[in-house]
Amino acid sequence: MNLKRGFTLIELLAVIIILAIVALIATPIILDVVEDARKSAGLSEANMIYSGINNYCATEDVKYQLDNNYTKICTSSMTKENVPTMVNLGNAKVIEIEYSDKLTWLKVKSNGHIYSLQDNAMVEGDLDKPEAKYAVGDLLKVQVSDSETQNIYVLEVNGDEIVGILDRNLPGVTVAWISEADYNSAGGNWNSDSDEVKNQNLYEFGPITALAAMNERTSNWNKVNKIEMPEAEEMLKLTEYYKELESSGETANWESEYSTEFNTLYMENESIQNCSSGSECREAITAAGGEKYLLPEWATINLETTGDNSAGYGYWTRTPMNYSVVSDPDYAWYVSDRGILIRDDVVYSGSVGVRPVIHIYESNILSKLEALEYVNPDDVVGAS
Repeated sequence: MNLKRGFTLIELLAVIIILAIVALIATPIILDVVEDARKSAGLSEANMIYSGINNYCATEDVKYQLDNNYTKICTSSMTKENVPTMVNLGNAKVIEIEYSDKLTWLKVKSNGHIYSLQDNAMVEGDLDKPEAKYAVGDLLKVQVSDSETQNIYVLEVNGDEIVGILDRNLPGVTVAWISEADYNSAGGNWNSDSDEVKNQNLYEFGPITALAAMNERTSNWNKVNKIEMPEAEEMLKLTEYYKELESSGETANWESEYSTEFNTLYMENESIQNCSSGSECREAITAAGGEKYLLPEWATINLETTGDNSAGYGYWTRTPMNYSVVSDPDYAWYVSDRGILIRDDVVYSGSVGVRPVIHIYESNILSKLEALEYVNPDDVVGAS
């Protein structure tokens, strides 16, 4: 008896049908697994790019603190073309990027999928950039302590943290950037240090006297994440002039460029030389074609009356002057009521006050103020 026989046609058809059914069921599952793996790999790559940019920028901040002449990539002018210099993109592509003190927006394409920044992490999806609730120059009422509120003008929005500058100088007398006594206590010798040593020490010591005054006057602000003095370059970024420097790649030389060009305008216009109040000087500068040098009015007003019933003419930044050590070895920058940055002797305490920049969470914002709320002291005589 021959037991070897082939499959019947019906049996073959049955096997084929079963295999087809299995394939129909298994293929989508396999494809889904492959696609999920591609998405997961793309998301990991997007998050690595996000972390890589943040790490690069953190390293840049350290380099800049050690050398103020270091040219940073991580600025508000950062573009997607800068990213390959900062991190290896592999096969990924940066579609959109925005930086303001930290990375605030990023959109990446990887493995055929798009990933967007959301809540400080990359997520799958071609999302729209969240619309900022607050813009630079907005006036906000904020809770700085359990019993005290203040008004700030927005400088930056970093996620749920707002960076803003107080709308007025802190009450109290005007102060030196660093007094001779504080300079000597920090390890220098004001009367015998050479100009070069003195200038170097100013960068190392910082605005000890002004900082002490600021910290004392804000000592009860327990709802503020960080309190600091403004940086001169950060204030200059509010001007059209700085945007011109950015477009020409000259921001590293902002001190010499700004001083040289504005001094030329000053020397050519008697109206600027002879103006006697903040508002009059702003008008004269504008009339002379120098509006691009001016900071926004909200950044240069409301100079608090001091204890001796006189008013300051500005507030210190934390930036000592670096570009002209020979002529001005012991000068620092301050924001003047004229609407510009001016340099003054660091030990002079007669006309400059302090105005803090604060970092505060959105949860401590009480309201957005629709109208400017300040007392304008522009009629102060003798503004310098």
